[in-house]
Amino acid sequence: MSQAVTPINAYNNTQNFYPSNDKWEYKLLPIAASVAIDDGSLIAVQIVSNTTTGNHTKMGVENAAGADFTGILAQKIASSDSDYATAGKLKGVWVPVCESAEAYFKVGAGTFTAVDVGKTVEIHSDSKSLAVDTAGKGARIASYISSTRGTCVFTLPTTETA
Repeated sequence: MSQAVTPINAYNNTQNFYPSNDKWEYKLLPIAASVAIDDGSLIAVQIVSNTTTGNHTKMGVENAAGADFTGILAQKIASSDSDYATAGKLKGVWVPVCESAEAYFKVGAGTFTAVDVGKTVEIHSDSKSLAVDTAGKGARIASYISSTRGTCVFTLPTTETA
């Protein structure tokens, strides 16, 4: 049985990515060994020596070389977790079910204004936010909320894995 994403009767204080509509599905996916990842971080297929491993890890700055966006980690993985060092342990992930699955995001780098809506930008190097001034194949900005928050969609992978 998986642990709860947010404890019952507790406020969800995730400051990173999280679903903003009902076009997401909660799944348990295998995670790479010895990788601490905050909840709300983007995850992607793990590639080692140009080969997929069957596990997932932190998302890079964009969909590239087959390490495509998979979803938003719903459970924090800390180095103190008992399964931190074991590859393939299942963790909860919000996975989009269609291209209109929107998520809240925070700004990790750049100046964010309402005119940025519609831009396709890179994921910030922390995998927890967007670099709103850097063009890339990471996410498309869908709406402006404030200078530090907005919603985005993740265009489905633009690369292929053989």
